[in-house]
Amino acid sequence: MAEYSETSSIIISLILGAILTFLFDNIFVVTFVGFIATYIVNKENKSYLIGIGASLIFAVLNFFIGLILVPNIPSSIAEQISFDPTNFFIGFLVTCFISGILGFLGGFIAEKAYKRIHSEEYEY
Repeated sequence: MAEYSETSSIIISLILGAILTFLFDNIFVVTFVGFIATYIVNKENKSYLIGIGASLIFAVLNFFIGLILVPNIPSSIAEQISFDPTNFFIGFLVTCFISGILGFLGGFIAEKAYKRIHSEEYEY
């Protein structure tokens, strides 16, 4: 598999994540984005931190797209809904926290899998 720079691997994983969002649940996709971003980065920069960064970027983009694309709800319910800045901020922080954990999980698995597959390159 080709090895890419950090920026290229994050962009590639975000594109794959956007495609997979239509097919799978977002929890799986966020973990997969972290996995792919970490796995395809070059050997010198391979770290789970790349997976965390890619997952955070994907989750923030997904969060703000969710603000634009509102759900189809009845007008009687929609009239009673107002903007609540406290819940907005807490929801954003929880989204970032969960995506960071899932990105860590995907990046950690990718890092360990790469080292196991290419064990001749790494001295234990």
